[in-house]
Amino acid sequence: MVQPKVAVFGEALIDMIQQSTGEYQPYIGGSPYNVARSFVRQGLDCYYLSPISTDLMGEKILDSAREDGIKIPENYRSQRNTSLALVYKDHDGKPSYRLYRKGVADLDVTPEKLLDVLPPDIELFHTGSLALVPEMLDVLIPVIRELKTRGVKISIDVNVRKGVEENHHQYVAAIWRFVEFADIVKVSDEDLALKGLHGKPEFHAKAMLDRMDRGIVILTLGEGGSHLITQDFNFRQDVIEARDFKDTVGAGDTYFSALVAELLKGGALSPNAPEEILKRALRFGAAAASLNVSKVGCQPPTYAEVQKFMQTL
Repeated sequence: MVQPKVAVFGEALIDMIQQSTGEYQPYIGGSPYNVARSFVRQGLDCYYLSPISTDLMGEKILDSAREDGIKIPENYRSQRNTSLALVYKDHDGKPSYRLYRKGVADLDVTPEKLLDVLPPDIELFHTGSLALVPEMLDVLIPVIRELKTRGVKISIDVNVRKGVEENHHQYVAAIWRFVEFADIVKVSDEDLALKGLHGKPEFHAKAMLDRMDRGIVILTLGEGGSHLITQDFNFRQDVIEARDFKDTVGAGDTYFSALVAELLKGGALSPNAPEEILKRALRFGAAAASLNVSKVGCQPPTYAEVQKFMQTL
């Protein structure tokens, strides 16, 4: 069976995660990079297309990517610094972030350079999170337009963060612009609130769907579970409780990437896919997230590990 080929663009950074002792331990992270790691572990052929810094942290990211089997273009590095995130956890293990994002390596790219390193035969292009900022509109939108003419699916994780941009309204407007091009979008109730959309999350997820062309919206509600929403369906999935909970770092990235990978491998990344396949992908993503939160930091499970776990549920 030929592995679906995908590409990911967005931040690879160092999460400095607060420990119970008050100390900080470094972990390689960044939502799109976590997605790339998870895609590989789910059996996809994945390219990571944001430039990696030549600094010491960048070398660690590059070594990690190669160890995971993520494909990196040759001679595609940046002299800019690796981005950092301080990650604070509350008593429930829920993270909050302080981001260092100005002049960083993963945004050091032009549309021409990105198109030049894009494999010609990818099925899906994923981006989101800290790449969805106003300065990247002129970089990513031309690339996405070109990919859509090739029939490539576009996956976006909204993943709103406080303090990413000084002008929050421009930041939110940029996110809406990116969403218009997506085939599948993940958004959480927290993301919607940070966009200024309060009230019923399902209502706002539907409004997001209306901006898309025959798309799919994945809505996550923390302990309230998740939904897969199309113009015709709204499937709900309960959270699958972890047997040994550690923290929620990377849970959303793992959930979404496992779900998308499952749909891609089944040739079913479409709102017209059979109901049972959409429901299975939703449950598969929830199971993957459950395995992730049983470890410290983002450590996505493999396809075989998720399959084995689902047999016990």
